[in-house]
Amino acid sequence: MVSKILVIDDDPAVRSAFRLILEDNCFSVREAENGEQGLEMARTERPDLIFLDLRMPGIDGVETLRRLKTIDETLNIYIVTAFANEYMEQLKSIHDEGFQFELASKPLSSLQIRNIAQTATPPEERCATQHKLVLTLYVVSLNNETRRLVEQITEALTNLYEPGHWVFDVVEVLGMPEKALEKDVFATPMLVRDMPEPVLKLLGDLSRVPSVIAAITTQAKGIGVQTIII
Repeated sequence: MVSKILVIDDDPAVRSAFRLILEDNCFSVREAENGEQGLEMARTERPDLIFLDLRMPGIDGVETLRRLKTIDETLNIYIVTAFANEYMEQLKSIHDEGFQFELASKPLSSLQIRNIAQTATPPEERCATQHKLVLTLYVVSLNNETRRLVEQITEALTNLYEPGHWVFDVVEVLGMPEKALEKDVFATPMLVRDMPEPVLKLLGDLSRVPSVIAAITTQAKGIGVQTIII
């Protein structure tokens, strides 16, 4: 039996990471880039499990949750967010109204994502996992130097992993203004970290290339699914 997973998140890097981690492990993964699209997908085909972001353009995750439960109150929904505190009053309110959901804080490891997804599949029907790697590089913006970095990492991944067993996403922070710099905290869907000044120096430090390649090599020799956040 293939369990149907729906990922509702406006960040394509997050959605592709969920897909790589879960596909080929008895999961069928569909992606929605906003709440409206996620609602339509849930109406078309009932998912066994929904991973739901909170901060999204259009209707936010709380309102999306409310409308999903209106479609089917038995839907199994995991809210996965880095902004739980910001939405805590709304989440408490909707919980008090009787809407059931689970809450997990980003960043989640690949193992955590897979373990949560396993709850949608009976133990006797679960498939064995294959080693995969999800690598996300956050940069202020792409320039000639960062493009060379991307080429080096891509070459290392190609040499170490079979096709389909890795994904490498590059997220330009300047292209995500609402999730970039808020209250002196650098917040992205897969990473929340205090940001010392200057921002560009930390995100564009090319001296870290050898350590990145070493981390990829180490992961290639390991077992299980891993996520490396740079």
